[in-house]
Amino acid sequence: MNLSNHKFVIASGCSYATTLSSLDNKSLNVNLDTNGDIIFIEIGCASQGADWAYDSIVYTVEKLFELGVKSENIYCFVEWTQLERVTITQSHSLNDFFIQNTWNVNYHQYHIKGNDAEILSFLHNKLKIRALDGVHNIKSIDNLFYINPLHTDPNSISKFNDVELDFHFNVLMDYEMKIPFEVKVKKYLDNILNLQRYLKSHSVTYNFAMMQSQFSGWFIDETDSIIHKYTRYENKPTSIVNNSYIEINQNYKQKLNISESDDLITVCPQFRPLFDKIDFTHWWFYERSGYRYGGIDEYALEEFGIYGYLTTEYDIRNVFDNLDVSHINPSFGYHPHAFIHVLLTNDMMFSNKFFRVTDDTINHINEMVNEDIHSKNKTKHNLTVSASEMEKYIKIKYL
Repeated sequence: MNLSNHKFVIASGCSYATTLSSLDNKSLNVNLDTNGDIIFIEIGCASQGADWAYDSIVYTVEKLFELGVKSENIYCFVEWTQLERVTITQSHSLNDFFIQNTWNVNYHQYHIKGNDAEILSFLHNKLKIRALDGVHNIKSIDNLFYINPLHTDPNSISKFNDVELDFHFNVLMDYEMKIPFEVKVKKYLDNILNLQRYLKSHSVTYNFAMMQSQFSGWFIDETDSIIHKYTRYENKPTSIVNNSYIEINQNYKQKLNISESDDLITVCPQFRPLFDKIDFTHWWFYERSGYRYGGIDEYALEEFGIYGYLTTEYDIRNVFDNLDVSHINPSFGYHPHAFIHVLLTNDMMFSNKFFRVTDDTINHINEMVNEDIHSKNKTKHNLTVSASEMEKYIKIKYL
């Protein structure tokens, strides 16, 4: 199979790593200026940590090298997730369970133009990236399984009715809760530096961004624990009350009060030597309005507020019947709509020479969102909820 005429764009991270698939959202009608025939490979895994991001990118790039693809035809993008997320591989006693259960391909892989079904089928067979049926965040790479216990729904484990699986899952969960914060920080920084080193050594162009700031926003609480300011109730932009309405915290930015004293290397100065090795010329951050090292969440909240979030559904019409307000909750970790990712594509992937979102597309999306917000109906273009409709689900609070 000759892949020399194709450009490859590979993206990984957690559930926020949906920028490539967002470009294919039909409601947005995205147009791209392209340079060649492009194959997008999106391999993010919901709730997974930095181990997954590093391993999945290196694995995929190595496979493309084996298939004869040159480094100049590869571009990589990573959305780095929360540093406290831990990846644990399976114990030897669980190998049989995972091998005997059905694993499905679970990554987006599509072309910008042309009909290349043969190449897609070929890559399908070459890239052994799989996901456990019914478990949104357990994936494997060549039968090496990635488990994030504290971010895995216990019900999705118990449904297998496997006593040994239940036992080991609880053991893994207990183990994760005992891992010191500093161990997680070092692992996180090691993954970033190792991937940076790998991509540079192979002359692969890349960019990095954040789900939300992990290099700032930290503090030591009254129990001498290091926690992120975004997790404190009084610092959250919103809260869900009785699953029926959303309280808007008008003072959350003042409460956050992010400053250099909250930076990771200020709170944990022992990691400055590692931090200083990061090449930030390849990174995109959102650093307006007082945010430091901000990411996708900070952009969505600051630029679109309550209208930028739509969890699980990209068509707002799908959530109006028996509305679960968590699906429209604008807060850290609640997943911005696809249009947020599209609007950020050119900024986050600024070193990418293979494609860019057209200015007309960006302008049109902004116009559609504005028309949705000011619509007299529930929505017009199905990207967000109108202001008049949103009023039914929100209350203002001042903490």
